[in-house]
Amino acid sequence: MADIHVGSPPNEWESWESHVVHFHSFESMSTEKGYCVKSPKFSCCNHEWRLKMCPGGSKNSDDGMMSLHLVHCSGPEISAKCYDSGKVFHEQKSPGYYKFPRGEYKSWGLIDFVERAGFVDPANKFLKHGSLTIEVRIKPDDDHCCTNFIPKNGFTQDMLQSFMDEDTADVVFEVTGQVGGAEDEPPSVKFHAHKFVLQFRAKKSSTLASLCEECDKSTPVPIRDIDPQVFRQMLYYVYGGNIAAAGWKAHSKDLIEAADRYGVKNLKIEAEAWYVKHLKLKITVDNVVDTLAFSDEKNCFLLKEAATDFILKNTNDVLASDSFQSIPKSTNVISEILSVASMNSHIDGKKDLEDPTKLSINELRAKLYEERGDIDVSRKRMIDQLS
Repeated sequence: MADIHVGSPPNEWESWESHVVHFHSFESMSTEKGYCVKSPKFSCCNHEWRLKMCPGGSKNSDDGMMSLHLVHCSGPEISAKCYDSGKVFHEQKSPGYYKFPRGEYKSWGLIDFVERAGFVDPANKFLKHGSLTIEVRIKPDDDHCCTNFIPKNGFTQDMLQSFMDEDTADVVFEVTGQVGGAEDEPPSVKFHAHKFVLQFRAKKSSTLASLCEECDKSTPVPIRDIDPQVFRQMLYYVYGGNIAAAGWKAHSKDLIEAADRYGVKNLKIEAEAWYVKHLKLKITVDNVVDTLAFSDEKNCFLLKEAATDFILKNTNDVLASDSFQSIPKSTNVISEILSVASMNSHIDGKKDLEDPTKLSINELRAKLYEERGDIDVSRKRMIDQLS
């Protein structure tokens, strides 16, 4: 029996763009939870994407499951419907348009995509020459986005053009990096700035803006408690600039102190994130107390979580050390350790992402940032904001 068509049959995929991704040597990939394989970037709807697949599942996946996520890598925010298919065992279509910001924090997919055993079972003949094939289809929300090239908003670049501009500046900072009036005081370095920028970007009391309220270009504001290079990086950040990875590695702790002192909140949080990244593998029994003391003094809650996590994993060694006895009572270290212990107790199981008490400092900050909450506060205060 032959089918006879009158007119063109409907095609539900007509406005979708499709790509096929092959994960070769799938069976030999590690099945450790959290181990991820990322595809090369591919272009779809004039945006760049990649597939991120965990053969053994993400840290929060059920045992035996693999996870799969579509990640938006470039371009402005886009709303899109998505579809991915394992051809035989699984297909998943987003229920509606999903809003993708730039970056990997928000990706679409499933932590429990499908059971891995089904893919590797030879009886199913699913893997072809050992390769796992996934089809990805994407459809942009044409009513709310445009896939044609659009230049970025030039505000940040325009703002950076005014960085250190002597002609338009209305305040000057004179930085020596040394406290007191020693005879061998190093030469000062002058930095030209704009009061209105400082007022909007450093809002806390005792900030750069408050220091120059009564000053003008003819009366430089003396700064003697910060290295000129660190001050320049801080001021550059205030004007919308990005600090290079080498700068974070060399000066992240100094930038924490500078940002905390002069009220540049986001800089402090970013510097703390980089400091923890570089310090985490270097925390020891000998320095964990100093790390806790610094985190308590500067209210660095991500750093404090890293230190307390180290104590939790090395409890006997830390408790036996002389330095542990000198931990200031103000650090509330027992309370911090219990909080981290409660959070870690769900790592092997499936974490309830809707329960803020089970989230890490990073996860709490990410959620609150989306809701425009205050992220430069303690774990308890962040949880209170989400409850």
